[in-house]
Amino acid sequence: MKELRRNMRFVGALVVVLFVGLAAWFAMTAFTQGSIWASDVRNSRLRATNSLRGDITDRDGNVLATTAEDGTREYAANAIARRALSQTVGDIAGMSGTGIETFYSATLLDISTSLLDRLSELFHSRDHVGSSIQITVDGPLQAWIASEFPSGYRGAVCVTNYKTGEILAMVSMPNYDPYDLSNRSDTQVEDTAYLNRCLQGLYTPGSVFKIITLASAITNDSAVIDQDFSCSGEWTYEGGRIVCAGGTSHGALNLKTAFKRSCNVTFGKLAYQLGPERLTRTAERFGFNENFKFGDFLIYNSAFPTEFNGMNGLVWAGIGQGEVLVTPLHMTMISGAVANGGVMMKPWLIQRVANSLGKPTATGVPTVYRQVLSASEAGLIAEYMYATVQSGTATRAAIKGYTVCGKTGSAEVSDDKSVETNAWFTGFLYDEAHPYAISVVIEGGGAGARMPSELAAKALKKAIEYVG
Repeated sequence: MKELRRNMRFVGALVVVLFVGLAAWFAMTAFTQGSIWASDVRNSRLRATNSLRGDITDRDGNVLATTAEDGTREYAANAIARRALSQTVGDIAGMSGTGIETFYSATLLDISTSLLDRLSELFHSRDHVGSSIQITVDGPLQAWIASEFPSGYRGAVCVTNYKTGEILAMVSMPNYDPYDLSNRSDTQVEDTAYLNRCLQGLYTPGSVFKIITLASAITNDSAVIDQDFSCSGEWTYEGGRIVCAGGTSHGALNLKTAFKRSCNVTFGKLAYQLGPERLTRTAERFGFNENFKFGDFLIYNSAFPTEFNGMNGLVWAGIGQGEVLVTPLHMTMISGAVANGGVMMKPWLIQRVANSLGKPTATGVPTVYRQVLSASEAGLIAEYMYATVQSGTATRAAIKGYTVCGKTGSAEVSDDKSVETNAWFTGFLYDEAHPYAISVVIEGGGAGARMPSELAAKALKKAIEYVG
């Protein structure tokens, strides 16, 4: 009998522990995912409400989405702007899961309006209108970048303010027209157009990842700055072989020259020299393998391998190949941190939320995400990136009268080189008045020295003009 009672007490205690654990899990999940559940287009409460959606405007107050008197949803009159902003603004059909229309449905409908505000609306004989949302994006800038994106190509362009973290442009190509979904028919929409490549596009970074390898080298071994390297165009090591683009032999060179010429052999050797632990530690300090939780939007997790089968995987990871994956927005955060003295800012999209009475209920504020480099380390990397634009692979990104720093990349996406490489540029304006970071990826665009570098220069010039 005593043993039976002991077993019963044990089972009872186990049930209590499991119940408490389940309750804690539910509370934590509700806290972290609650806004997503509330905004899900399958939420019956959203379908049942008779509220009118609030407006969505850009940083300057330009209306991007509004509700007409007959209750229909209207978007920007200009077709180019409407399409350019499609994945950012979204649509009422919920096809773009990252769009404001979907992610902030509960806010736009204001299903949690207070009783006092409801009574005020009733007293003034007004229909209930949801909250309006002002975003940090510059609508004309985003539309212009989309119009300049190379015809026939897919890809993304992200522009941020690296001092504040504000997202100024988030272009994803191809895009779509929300009006094509009026009958919930997407037959006119190109494949993957609903995908916001800035947030959801996981790309092999190629040589833009050399920023991370460089950071790991200078933070773990300061002597590497004065180290001499040699490149014959290829390097054979135990387990594999690495070559520079086109088999180019760079000869004798130092670290700065190797970076601005994007020497694969040198950076493969650096990865080998660093070893897996130190390179992985640096990558993770910059946000790889991290579950980003930004309240304004969902961003896919960038990946860096945590285990390597021999040195081959490590060497290729050091030049941004193999299993390394990154989103364009994350790459922009990395460049922005270099520009910002090693301080990575949290990216944000919601500038202001105001209820139907015009009262602000939320305001975005700059937030430091993490210190990823010391100011001196960041300054050295910025110097190398400046040299890359001045006399390296990114000369087409230069803007007369401004200090542009950057890094190009050509990321291989097939083992047999049968598919053209994805072309990358990431960098920033070193300018207190115009602290803008940018990343451009063009799928199948070939060399990063060409199309993405040129587009980055044009986009940064327009950012200066439009955003100020």
